[in-house]
Amino acid sequence: MHELNAKVVKMIGTKYPKLRTMIRNHPYTKVVGMGVVKCLLKDMKMRADAVSEELLKELLEKGIDLYHKEEERIKDFSVTEHKQQVIREALKDYAESRLAAG
Repeated sequence: MHELNAKVVKMIGTKYPKLRTMIRNHPYTKVVGMGVVKCLLKDMKMRADAVSEELLKELLEKGIDLYHKEEERIKDFSVTEHKQQVIREALKDYAESRLAAG
């Protein structure tokens, strides 16, 4: 889980260089990044070494889009785990259809 989380943080830092100084506390990392990792490892029962860079990047981008769509709903929650759950539910459906398509 830690290696996958490190990849997610690196991808966010690369795509959004202005966030590097506060990346660990930014919602993209705490909510979206961890939501993606937990979706893949816990919800979909994938192994960290079985997750491709392409899938991870695609889910991260989709997660950030979902975060912005659901931002008001997400901000209503005070617990980070509940915020992540909003992202995880939507990502799981997307990831399953993506993997089924090939």
